[in-house]
Amino acid sequence: MDEKTIANSYEKAFTKGKREIDFMVLDEMSRAVKGYAYAFQTIGYYAWRFSRELLQLNEEVLKQTIRAAKKDLFRNAYERMYMDLSKTDRDFIEAIIKAGTDRVTTKQLQDILNKPINYISVYRARLLDDQLITSPQRGVVQLALPFFAEFVEKSNLEHLS
Repeated sequence: MDEKTIANSYEKAFTKGKREIDFMVLDEMSRAVKGYAYAFQTIGYYAWRFSRELLQLNEEVLKQTIRAAKKDLFRNAYERMYMDLSKTDRDFIEAIIKAGTDRVTTKQLQDILNKPINYISVYRARLLDDQLITSPQRGVVQLALPFFAEFVEKSNLEHLS
């Protein structure tokens, strides 16, 4: 699902539910989904729930929604996905995060992992197949799931403790 479709779906549901909509908040919600169906459902559910009392989709509702949605995503989806990855797949994901930018070039990954391009290509293909990363342009990758970098960093800190 693209951002515009997501925003339209949310707008339709919240308008039908007689919610007053802050369209900047609606845009942020739609962007946060990153096309991930489970995030779309989870974010929509919490936004609906947290906007019930005042019938407003506003900044405060967005903060509560994102906080609650992250908990659900981390516990119900990402934990299993991440633990099912091989150590090398996790190293690859962590290298993307370590690069410190949304979009990471294969050259950057080579430098971070200190591996040749054919090695990078194998793990890039595996993670593309698993839909954990996307390739928005040739030679570039990015994480596909919303808040996944935050989950990985949090998970790694918890395992170090």
